[in-house]
Amino acid sequence: MHTGVSYFSSRDIRHVRDDLGEMVQQGCTYVVHCFTETDLAYHRDVMSEIVTATHEAGMEAWLDPWGLAGIFSGETFTKVPLDHPETWQVLSDGRRVGAACPNHPETRKFLRDWVDACAAAGGDVLFWDEPHFYVGLWRGDFSGGWACYCEHCLRRFRERFGSEMPREFTPEVRALREASLLELLAELCAQGRQKGLRNALCLIPTDLAAHGFPEPEERMRTAMAKRLATTEADAVEAVYHVGVGDFDAAAAIPDLDIFGCDPYWYLFGTDAEAFMRRYSIAAADAARKHGRDLQLWVQAFRVPAGREDELRTGLRVAEESGATHVAAWAYRATETMAIRCSRPDVVWRIIGEEFRRLRA
Repeated sequence: MHTGVSYFSSRDIRHVRDDLGEMVQQGCTYVVHCFTETDLAYHRDVMSEIVTATHEAGMEAWLDPWGLAGIFSGETFTKVPLDHPETWQVLSDGRRVGAACPNHPETRKFLRDWVDACAAAGGDVLFWDEPHFYVGLWRGDFSGGWACYCEHCLRRFRERFGSEMPREFTPEVRALREASLLELLAELCAQGRQKGLRNALCLIPTDLAAHGFPEPEERMRTAMAKRLATTEADAVEAVYHVGVGDFDAAAAIPDLDIFGCDPYWYLFGTDAEAFMRRYSIAAADAARKHGRDLQLWVQAFRVPAGREDELRTGLRVAEESGATHVAAWAYRATETMAIRCSRPDVVWRIIGEEFRRLRA
């Protein structure tokens, strides 16, 4: 069992070394370092030092394209759309939004350059973090518009379905979005493998009702319907559809080594054991079918006071599901951010106790 946490707390190598030592004491065997656009522009040498320090501490260094191009998840900003306005995603209502389209050639070039930077830094694993198109819900955009309607996506739709892309969020539109992300990931994973890096992919849970959780999906639909400018069902789905729901197709990506998901039951407002187990089983089935290791995450942010012990449940379920890798987002229970836990010290203590138990 490999145990890890994500990390983005410091770029001062003195403090980073101390933090890495604490992670080792907590039972960690790997660190998911967020390698942001800021790091790419200003901290490349420091990131190499951080990777070296991680190895010296006896842990693997995973590198996360946190927030890159607005395509991968992360509470950080992207500069790519500013430097390359031609890459902006276009919404179905004609508006352009500040996130780069995964199908634009310039976007793909930028991401390939990031892979090269990770290889130069000496990383071990590329961690592809919740890839997605523009998500209106995350931007406070309740217009019902969805992405992407740019010329590159329109052309791909015509090539795939032999017709023009509709303005409604149809199953065909969703299929194109997911296929586009998988194609992008296949390209990036291949480059990572050529550079000597392994590849891990994490998907956010989707299709809640289909997985046996109609209540949180209905809550989300009801809330969205009240906020949206339209009540059309497809518009409601477009607002909260994120990433890739086809676990089997995602786990089948060539050059992928580790597949998994992050069943954050606190975030989705549901039962810890049931939610974790259902998505763990789905991810495990896909991972085993395609010969991948299995990674499962637990949520160490926005954990309410008095519910911290649910993390023990989640990690036990991950263990029972056959996970080869578990991880918590993020280091010290995200105590430096607005999404910090109510009692970060309690969460961090429990994470350490459970990681050491799993390692034992």
